[in-house]
Amino acid sequence: MRIISTSTTAPAARLAGAMYIGASVGFLLVFSWLAANFGYPDVLDGEAKDVLPALRALGNHGRAVWAIYAILPLALLPAAAGAADALRTDDLRNEAVVRLGLLLQGVAALCMTLGLARWSTAQWTLANAWPHANEAQRAAMAITFDALNAYLGNGIGEFVGEFALYGSFAAFAIALYRLEVRLLAAFAGVTAIAGWIGMFRNVTPMVQPAADVTNVLLPLFLIAFGVALIRGRTASRDWPRRAPFASSATVPR
Repeated sequence: MRIISTSTTAPAARLAGAMYIGASVGFLLVFSWLAANFGYPDVLDGEAKDVLPALRALGNHGRAVWAIYAILPLALLPAAAGAADALRTDDLRNEAVVRLGLLLQGVAALCMTLGLARWSTAQWTLANAWPHANEAQRAAMAITFDALNAYLGNGIGEFVGEFALYGSFAAFAIALYRLEVRLLAAFAGVTAIAGWIGMFRNVTPMVQPAADVTNVLLPLFLIAFGVALIRGRTASRDWPRRAPFASSATVPR
């Protein structure tokens, strides 16, 4: 993956790159902890009678992990702003695409945070009330639990959030291609397409392989994009009109 090797990288781009890398590593760490201690993500398909006691058993430490998980998508807000600044040129068509990517990534960050935050807030309240509830109360709580998962989780957090996130990758892919950063553009485009297909996993299991592939591509792309932003010249006024990011340096994939 070819990038510029220069010491004039804009601070905003360096910050954006660090945020992308940090968010990606953070997601992997939190995801791994929840997978080992909470059976995540399979637990999302469980029933309230099984999931709520398991959630409560995580204790305050587990609640803190869920809270961190919910906050992590917000790192995309400053990251997207720095990336958009790095991708801007005098081409009005490119400017429109970059702005679209910035907008979509902002929407994605907010939707994903809203979806994930239910676990350390609403679902946590249900989990603490579950042991003391009678059968009628538990039935009502189970309906609330399912509704929160369906609307905040599957609907807003996953479907809308992922649609916007991968839309931002597609927009940045177009901008990168126009800047002739074609390998990274292809990486972004493939990740976007796989993500768009995989986001229908709650509708049909046929697309689960695409979702599994996306789980690998997403952190790899964010890390690669982050490294490129940190190492590449990002002030558009300093970029050559052709072949920005060009040098013999490579970003590991």
